[in-house]
Order: sequence, then structure tokens, then C-alpha cells
Amino acid sequence: MSTNVYKDITTNKKIDLRVWIKVFKYLLPLWPFIILLIFWLMAVSFYDSSFVPSMNAALINASKTDLNFYTDIFKVNLNLNILGFKFSITFLQYIIIYIIMILIRSVGIFIVFYLSNYFAMKIMTSLRTDAFKKIQELSFSYYDKTPSGWLISRLQNDASNIGDIVGNSLINVFWIVLALIFTLITMFTINWELSLIILATTPFVFIIIVFFEKIILKASRIARSAYSDFARWLSECINGSQTIKTLAIEETIFEESKEITNDVMVKRRKSMKVGASFYPIISIISSLTSALIIILFPIFGANKEATFNTATLVLFIGFVGQIYDPLKQLSELFSELMNTQANVEKMFSLLDTKPELVDTPEVIEKYGDIFNNKVENFEKIKGDIEFSHIYFSYNKDTEIIHDLNLTIKEGTSVAFVGETGSGKSTTVNLLCRFYEPTKGTILIDGLDYKSRSVGWLRSNIGYVQQTPFIFKGTVLDNIRYGNHNATKEEIISICKLLDIDEFISNLKDGYDTYLKDGGSELSLGQKQLISFARALIRNPSILILDEATSSIDTETEAKIQTSIEKMLKGRTSIMIAHRLSTIVNCDSIFVMKDGYIIENGTHKELMNKKGYYYSLYMNQFKDLEIDSQLDIYQNQILDKDIKL
Repeated sequence: MSTNVYKDITTNKKIDLRVWIKVFKYLLPLWPFIILLIFWLMAVSFYDSSFVPSMNAALINASKTDLNFYTDIFKVNLNLNILGFKFSITFLQYIIIYIIMILIRSVGIFIVFYLSNYFAMKIMTSLRTDAFKKIQELSFSYYDKTPSGWLISRLQNDASNIGDIVGNSLINVFWIVLALIFTLITMFTINWELSLIILATTPFVFIIIVFFEKIILKASRIARSAYSDFARWLSECINGSQTIKTLAIEETIFEESKEITNDVMVKRRKSMKVGASFYPIISIISSLTSALIIILFPIFGANKEATFNTATLVLFIGFVGQIYDPLKQLSELFSELMNTQANVEKMFSLLDTKPELVDTPEVIEKYGDIFNNKVENFEKIKGDIEFSHIYFSYNKDTEIIHDLNLTIKEGTSVAFVGETGSGKSTTVNLLCRFYEPTKGTILIDGLDYKSRSVGWLRSNIGYVQQTPFIFKGTVLDNIRYGNHNATKEEIISICKLLDIDEFISNLKDGYDTYLKDGGSELSLGQKQLISFARALIRNPSILILDEATSSIDTETEAKIQTSIEKMLKGRTSIMIAHRLSTIVNCDSIFVMKDGYIIENGTHKELMNKKGYYYSLYMNQFKDLEIDSQLDIYQNQILDKDIKL
């Protein structure tokens, strides 16, 4: 299994604000909480960046007063300068205000962190919901090109990472920006000259950010692509676990695992190494700025007004930290933002994908869409089907179906036979509108099937797939997926008619037996029987059996064949068959080869024609055991007056 099947490295080399705007739109419904968050961010930022430094500076200045600590301390006046507002308070008032502000900050911190986590959860949940809805909207052609591991990675990892970056990192950005604003205002209200000295070194930080931007983004995208490739490979290994064991290639797959996991580690480590280089560079600049303040303070702070004292020096050394510590955090957040942009791009590449198969607005207006079906407007299908000059290609270069013309009358049973790749399943997939014809028209009851909705069409079709799928839940629930309104009595009645009630009743809890892990408790044939009941419980006008008995042993097949024939009466039925002995009683058999219908007729007509169908049938007949040959020879050849 190649680890390079699906590569999706994006090519943007800088922050793409367009994709982030799409993320921010998920926050718009939460605007009342955003206003509340901004208010408390401002309150907390004011406390940390302006209130505390100003209060501490006033306390340092007041400490120079010669006082009796035990008798005069609460009477001393402190001269405050907060955001340019100058006033005096007593030490007692100072303590009271400080305690009140600590309590306010504590409340603010709680609200900020609570809302941060709330936003992260809402973003993650909304993205997963929309992504899963999009997956349901997309047609089969999308799944033909997209590995399941890639989709799982979008819903699991990308949605979580985007939620975290919005709920935590981006909110921290706002927090840091507000803190910087309050710090700058406080600095300039005290001493604009020293403030300019601090700001003089900040352009170097932005130069570094611009320098590293492309490097970080490229490294993070390569790392994310490696992880997506790993998720795809892992999904492939899990789904193909039986094949791996039957081929005895565990050692080969294990070697692949070491190669691909090491590739993820190397690329993630490179991305982290590039991002980590921000911190030490900014730390050096910060330290040099503090030294510069100490050196230049005698020039710009000494021999001037009384406010230029030791407290001012201590305050501005602290301001260096208040400016550069947030810049360090911003650099880390910037690195996270760059890393997460790869997640955002991949997520919205899914969300922005347009389904290839869509109903017209007029059809949706009358019949609804797949999530909001207007069942009351659904007409019942009679079952007349016509393929008129149908062409189909999975891609532009390879045409699969060529000028297909056929008619299926209401209530008749037909079969499509032919070798693998002849176009049998594709023809049926076109009828179910899993794909749409490249050219031509499919008519149902005389009307173009596009004139009515996908939901309408598929609600009238019962489809039994070759490979049955069992959902996690009870046997009853699995059958009821075919018709959510079906009662237990109706389900049991269908199962009795199919002669499968006995095997279900003999399960541990009968119809209430809980199935998990894809129905691992059941044999493949039993799963097929449950899927057969699931299709018939909807009472479909058109019943499609895609190798429906291929997983059932010959004895069981013979046991339910009579019941199946009963269920086929009164509805149009289409069978895709490899085992030709199962379709000899069909009203019409279409023989396909290379996307063309090369023969058409009843079993007797085709056998007497001695053509392609005759060769297929006789080749299968030769491979049967002698007892089966005798039985089939009597029932399907002699009794039908076929001359060999």
C-alpha cells in the first residue's frame, strides 16, 4: 500500500484572511457573548497592564516617607497616575480598592476562560455538524476520489484544532492586544521619551515575523499533509486487515508503519523547530531593551520632575516585560495560527465542495431536499423505466456506458448480467441517481427522473447491496432503518415471509439482539438476509438486488428463493447477477459487455440463441458439483425446453 496515494498540500504562502473570515462567521450567532467577553477582557487587561503598575509605582514613592509603620501607615497619601488621571488616596483606601479590583479580576478571569472554552466547543461542534452534513450531500463521485481517512481527519482533528485556535489562541490575541494598548497608554502618560525608547526596538520583532512567516506556513502544511496521509493509510490498513492477514504481509505493513510514522515525526519536528526559533530571538531583543532603558534613564529621567525617580525606572523596566512578553506570546500564537491555517484550508476545501448531483430550485421547492423531504408531495412510482441514449463517464477520458437504450415495464423482473467491468452496476447506479448520465435521459413513469427529487426517487427504491452493511444497534433497529415508521409486528411479518424469522429468533435476544462492530456476531449470509429485510420493509416500487444472494450459501438461497419471488410480484425488480442460475425466471435478461447491451431476452431465448449468455451460463454450469448440475439441468434446461 503506497503512502503517497493522496497528497493535498496547499500552495498559499501567507496567512489567507479569506478562510479565517469563514471561520469567524461561525462566531456571529454568539455576538452577545462576544460583547461580554470583550468587556471582561478589557477589565482584566486594564487591571494587569495599567492598574497594577500604577498602584505599585505609587506605593514605591510613598515608601520613602518617614513614618511610624504601626500608627501612621493608614494615614499616608499615595499619589496615583492611572491612564493620565492623577489623584490621591490614603493607604487604607488603597488596600480596599486593591481588594475590590482583585475580586473583579477573578470574576473576569472565570468569565473569559469559560467563554473561551464555550467558543471552542461551539466552533468545533458547528464545523463537525456542517462537515458531516456536507458529506451526506456529496455524490458517489466524491467518494471515488477521496479516501475515508482524509474525511475522518477533517471531522476529527481539523475541527478540534480550529475550535481550539478560535476559542483559545485567537481570544488570547485579543487579550494580548488589549494589554498592549493599556500598557502603551500608561507608558506615554508617565514618560513619552522612555516609551519611545522601548518602541524603537519593536520593529525588529515584526521584521522577524515577516521573515519566518513563509517558512513556518510551508513547514506546517507539509506536517499536516503527512498526518492526513497517515490517517488515510491507517484507515486503509484497518479496512483491509483481513486481506493483510490472508496475504501474510504483516511484516511488510509493519515496516510501512515505521516509515510513515517516522515521516510524520520528522516533518512535525521540523515545523516545531522553525516555530520555536521565535522565542529566543525575541528574548534577546527584550533583554537588550531593558539594558537600554537602564543606560539611558539618567539622560531622560534624572534631574527632571519628581515623577522621574526610582519608581519610574522600576516601572519602565517592567514595561519592557509588559511589551515583549506579549510579543513572545504573539509569536507563539502566530506559529499556532500558521499551523492551524492548514487545518482551516482543508476543512473549508470540504465545506466549499459543490455536490455534482443537485436538484433544481423548482424541484426543491416542491419536494424538499435530502434533509427536509416534503413527503406529502411524493408521488408513488408505478415502475415503468426507460433509458434513452444514455452515455456515462467517470472521467472525461474513459466512457463506461455507450448509447444505452432499454425499457423496463412496470411490475416486470429484469436482470443485468455480464463479466466484471461490463457496466451492470453502473447502469443501476445511474437509475438510483448515485451518478447522473453524461448524456441522455432516464424516464420513470414517462417523466425525466430529474424533474423530481433525489429523495422522492430513493424513497421508492429498495436496494440490497452485494456487501451488506450492519449499523450499530439491535437487529430490529437495523431492519427499521428501511422504514422508521415500521412496527415490530410488520418487521416480524416481513422476516417470516422471507423465512429468516427463525434464525433471528434464535439469536441471544432475538430481534433485540445488539449488534456492534459491523455485525461481527453474524455470518456474511445472515447480514445479507437482514439487509434484504431492510430493503423490503419500505415496500418499494422498484427493488434492486445487487448480487443479493452472493453471500448466501446454496441451501439458504434455495430456501428463500420462493419467498423472494413472492416479494418481487407487483413491483419492478432489477437484479445484478453473477450466479446466472438465480435469474432464469426473470421476464427479461440484459447481457452487457464493455458498456453495451449485446443480448436481450428471456433465459430460454438467450440459451437457444447460443450466444454470449449461453457461453457464460454453460461455463458456470460446468463448475457446479454433480448433484447441483443434475438439479439445474432438470429445472433450468429440460423443464424450459432448452436445446443444448
